[in-house]
Amino acid sequence: MTSEDRSPATVDGTGTVRIPEDLEGIDVTSLMEEVRDRARRKVEAGLYRERELSDLERERTASGDFQAAMDPLHELVFVTDIARQYAQVTSHYPIGARKGPVGWAFLLAKKVIRRFMTPYMDAVFQKQREFNAQVVKSLDLFAEMIKRERERSYHGGMDRYTAWVELGLAEEDFSGLQEALEVFPPAEEIVELYSGRGEFLEEAAGSGRKAYGVEQDPRLIRICQQKGLKVLEADPLDYLEGQEADSLSAVFVRDMGERNELKHLLFLVGALGSRMERGGTVVVLNHHPRSVLGTEEAYQDPSILRLVHPETMAALFRQAGFEEVRVSLLGEFDPESRRLWEEHLSGVGLDLSGLADSFFAPRRYLLVARR
Repeated sequence: MTSEDRSPATVDGTGTVRIPEDLEGIDVTSLMEEVRDRARRKVEAGLYRERELSDLERERTASGDFQAAMDPLHELVFVTDIARQYAQVTSHYPIGARKGPVGWAFLLAKKVIRRFMTPYMDAVFQKQREFNAQVVKSLDLFAEMIKRERERSYHGGMDRYTAWVELGLAEEDFSGLQEALEVFPPAEEIVELYSGRGEFLEEAAGSGRKAYGVEQDPRLIRICQQKGLKVLEADPLDYLEGQEADSLSAVFVRDMGERNELKHLLFLVGALGSRMERGGTVVVLNHHPRSVLGTEEAYQDPSILRLVHPETMAALFRQAGFEEVRVSLLGEFDPESRRLWEEHLSGVGLDLSGLADSFFAPRRYLLVARR
């Protein structure tokens, strides 16, 4: 019998695949070997290329190793779709029997039993269907609530891309990045959370260090990828939550807690406390709130919501289980910049007597925490 003579497989209304009797006994192994052989010949002929899924993922994240992190909203939508497929429970299922002299009798008996049991089964399944429908509806409503909340959050504040790229209000003073990089052991691969436009990743690449970023804004990710930097698209909080305990060795965060809600800062520090391995290093580069001019420069960026005092940050890391926490000040005003500022301030009648230390305090602080 040729393949044209065989009856095709069909799918009934319940989604069950029905295989015709004339297809029984087919050697599936031989068929699969033939498929593989044809694919091999096409590859050798150059008609198409076989690519590993990992290669495609590296291409998406701009090359190099990658970490997988699934957005909880995407996962909820995926799970809801699966639940929707199994929500319809029915008593109509295919009945079959083995071939043999009495096979027809067993088949008939099964059909008769199902015929008498169907009313009772339908009564039970109806309740199950109603319950399943409510569960799926609840999942849909929950996903919609998350979407609306994200939409409101996005339009409720000034995001970094708008502030930095569209309004041109990005801070151009990148002092402290090299100092932060030098804190990490040379062999460690560094993970930068909220990598933004990739200034730290560029500094790492220029020093021959391995580093990749975690960023949730696809527009900022494209900027990094155009520079040839490796960035994973994920919410940094979701990324941390998806990592195993004691699995990270080197993490860098700039402007930590300055742009998000306070609860996000608390979660971030707590998650780092459990995800960092023993001896692992976290480096934070933040604005120094005791620097008057440094604070003025920081708030030129409208996406900055608050400055976190270094003593507050150190206390949070100690509470999260970091045994060694130290803070150093960076970003000193050079003599020429200080002179120009003094001239400007004196020109508007401001006497700096006794205030110079506060006005010209270092702009940044570097916090180093080891578990």
